[in-house]
Amino acid sequence: MKRGHQVTIFLVPYDNPNDSSKEEVLEGVRIVNVQVGRVSSLSQAPVLVRRLCNAVERYSADVVHAFKPKGYAGAACSLLSMKGFRSLVLDCDDWEGWGGWNDVKAYPWIVKEYIDRQEKWLIRRVPVVTAASRVLERRAVELRASSNGVFYIPNCGASRKTDMAAGSAPSATRDGAKKSFGLPDGAAIFYGGHFDPADDIMFFCRTAEHAARRVGATIVFVGDGPQLSDVKDFFARREGVIVRFFPRLPYEQFLQLVAASDVAAFPFPDTPIYRAKCSARIVDYMSMGKAIVTTAIGQNSDYIVDGVSGILAPPGDEANFGRELEKLLQDPQLRARLGQNAKERVETMFSWGGAAVDNCLAAYRQLCGS
Repeated sequence: MKRGHQVTIFLVPYDNPNDSSKEEVLEGVRIVNVQVGRVSSLSQAPVLVRRLCNAVERYSADVVHAFKPKGYAGAACSLLSMKGFRSLVLDCDDWEGWGGWNDVKAYPWIVKEYIDRQEKWLIRRVPVVTAASRVLERRAVELRASSNGVFYIPNCGASRKTDMAAGSAPSATRDGAKKSFGLPDGAAIFYGGHFDPADDIMFFCRTAEHAARRVGATIVFVGDGPQLSDVKDFFARREGVIVRFFPRLPYEQFLQLVAASDVAAFPFPDTPIYRAKCSARIVDYMSMGKAIVTTAIGQNSDYIVDGVSGILAPPGDEANFGRELEKLLQDPQLRARLGQNAKERVETMFSWGGAAVDNCLAAYRQLCGS
């Protein structure tokens, strides 16, 4: 929008029916929610895809950028393509089909097969593909047998509104955020996520337990998911480790809790899913000036310079990850240096005012021929 373009986002609020038919403007961007029923069901899907396509076609956009090759966006992109709509850009931010999320999701086989075929078909068919990680970029090039029309656009720093909220969070911390969240005065390790089996969260639990026990730190978990009960059971059997669990929080509270913590930890398993992943969480932590320990997998190595703007541990090495975590917990000056460098790196290398927007607009220009 700062470059003089108009932007409208079309959504199917299947998981939030109260937003059905709702329209609003946020930071200059028009948000249009198509009409959905009060109860979501699979039988509604064809109708909702059609409504989404109709809304997009009525808008008469110069470019339609579909985010994800599955779900309602992927289905609508497929339908528009089959109808001859050529001004399509497909964004890939995950490996969705076989070899990726299909391997760990509990969908019926027929649904997984549909996801895999649609993902590959769209990547090959649409004129332009944007990829959020280098692995996804290479995969798109391989599937298309050409680099033409493939653009690398990683996740970048947050919007102006989020930046303002994040900027206010540290001052709230200085005023006693730890106390307001019931956290002890010592160092705190932050982990936020979906507690999905693909995350291998027990790797983090084992490494964080040893580091927290040795240093006397608190482990802070935020989120929910299928493995949350396993995590709680793990720590219930271990005495002497301080652990706090929080559900999903309103965004400003979430940011305050991140700011109240001393280290953000997010290890990646060495799988195709995570090699292809472009973690918005990592970027958010960097934007807030947090010292981060993660794994040298995929996109993390683009975001973080090891030892300069964060710590990249070797994949699968619990002992090493634990040592790096413990080192950060014991060294406030190192935490401050890494956090400041991380924030500056996002501002200079991964901001939406820089190369990412230039690449995105280059993709649109190739599509529009101007």
